Amino acid sequence: MKYEVALFDLDYTLFDSARSEREALELSFTRFNIEPTPNLLNDYRKINSQLWAEHEKNKISLETLRVKRFEKCLKSIGSNISALEIADSYSSDLGNCGGLLPGAQDLLNSLKGKIKLGLVTNGVGITQRKRIRIFELEQYFDSIVISGEFGSSKPNSPIFEESMRLMGHKSKRNVLMIGDSAASDMAGAQQFGIDSCWFNPEKKHLPDGITVSFTAHSFEDILSIIF
Repeated sequence: MKYEVALFDLDYTLFDSARSEREALELSFTRFNIEPTPNLLNDYRKINSQLWAEHEKNKISLETLRVKRFEKCLKSIGSNISALEIADSYSSDLGNCGGLLPGAQDLLNSLKGKIKLGLVTNGVGITQRKRIRIFELEQYFDSIVISGEFGSSKPNSPIFEESMRLMGHKSKRNVLMIGDSAASDMAGAQQFGIDSCWFNPEKKHLPDGITVSFTAHSFEDILSIIF
């Protein structure tokens, strides 16, 4: 066995976050009598992506991101609805929507009990905890660290250090970080000094300045890399 510890990202790696986001946005906008048009949903995604990039560079807090993305969306359609209220609604809805990606649970079942598993995820605590509970993910992980609860996010090293501390694992030589985000998961592993597996089923181009140990296009690839 090549690795004793595998650290997993959640969104877009194990969880179908695109589906979750779409369903939750439609629910939340409709609840406030706003039509979730394709243009509005696309605007949200662009704004959200830009703000997450700022958050990962420590330029804005997660709470600021959570509300500001709706402030910008509501401003674009001339709505005076409270951005905080719709942000709270969305954070709750997001935890209830979506599901695991096909094959994700089989992967976790194949790894359970064979190596230590950690979940290291950026996100709002209420959202991620709901997902973890609803989809019964606690059973798989020896440690779960959520940036919104911990106070530091990937790619910063403290969140990786906390996961290792909770597992009681000190050596970095036999640890693999698995995630879809080059900017947070792969850059974070690179900075922390552990091996990385870029989960890249869409075969995207790796940004300049980021190196990875492995690239996986499927869950089967991840298994072969670990074992």
